Amino acid sequence: MNLPSHGANPHLLYKSLRLEQPERSVDFSVNTNPYQLQLEQIPSQEEFYQWMLEYPDPDSSELTNHLAKIEKVSKEQILIGNGASQCIYLLAQLFSGKRAGMIEPTFSEYRAACIANGCKVSAIYTTEECGWKCDLHEIENDLKDIDILFLCQPNNPTGTALSQEELYHVLQIAENAGTYVIIDEAFYHFWLDGFSAVQWLQQFPHVIVLRSLTKMYHLAGVRVGYVVADEHIIQQLKAIQPPWSVNRVAQQFSLRLLQMTSFVEKTKQKIAEERERVTKILQNAGYYVSPSVVNFYLLRKPGQQTEQLMHDMLKAGFVPRHTYNFYGLEGKYLRLAVRTKDENERLLHFLVRWKQ
Repeated sequence: MNLPSHGANPHLLYKSLRLEQPERSVDFSVNTNPYQLQLEQIPSQEEFYQWMLEYPDPDSSELTNHLAKIEKVSKEQILIGNGASQCIYLLAQLFSGKRAGMIEPTFSEYRAACIANGCKVSAIYTTEECGWKCDLHEIENDLKDIDILFLCQPNNPTGTALSQEELYHVLQIAENAGTYVIIDEAFYHFWLDGFSAVQWLQQFPHVIVLRSLTKMYHLAGVRVGYVVADEHIIQQLKAIQPPWSVNRVAQQFSLRLLQMTSFVEKTKQKIAEERERVTKILQNAGYYVSPSVVNFYLLRKPGQQTEQLMHDMLKAGFVPRHTYNFYGLEGKYLRLAVRTKDENERLLHFLVRWKQ
């Protein structure tokens, strides 16, 4: 099957499967914030027009300074990119030809970016049986043979995360081995009571943290992500980043939305409550649900064909994210977003009654 490689754009999935898309459908394949911005938080047409007329600041200076204050680092430790995806490809380019490791299943663009830049890729695999937790001893051994490790924290597509103690242990080992660890915190903003590896940047210069504003702040169509790292890494990334990568709309809109701290906290709380509620109902209905800490989870029905479930969901107007292009999953699971209570309720009504 030639399926879309990412979530969102439901029409592409329907088209690839030759299914007719219902007039009403809910996209559970996209893992952005399901709660809408207030109208007063959206720039006026006049503001958008003015932003469109002017060239962007090539260094995103105002946004860089603002993010540096939030992260409590110097502005020289921040690089803003055209989404976290551009940052991933810049990092892969920086480490071109090196040995790259990753913990699968995980975000597919790490592998794609590394292969595109001539890296030799190796992987450690986690499974449902171990709760999608990696063997720290296996990581320790692997770190001796690689130059960079990509680590998604919390992980996409499982939604799981290492504890502070586990991550700190990995970073200690990596630092001693001289291995860079690229920690993708794209879903950090959805993690209630979560923690960030930014706190260890000074202690571990080989740590590189990725962040995304796309997921929480509804900037999927605008694209904003950033890197927080040691100054010499940021300097090298700036040297290879194309000019004007971050447009003026992205810069100005981000500055406005980053003021919305209460929106973020309320979203975290709502997502956590809904995820717990949805998980209990699905488990009681006989489904496996991954132990996620964020706004999505893996799902499968033991003894049932996941492909049939995906087709039936699509026909009913519920769009899941397939997992055929996640190494180690091979389509045996579906990834579903935690959406609003009403949307989740409609999905639950379908799933609880579904039988192949």
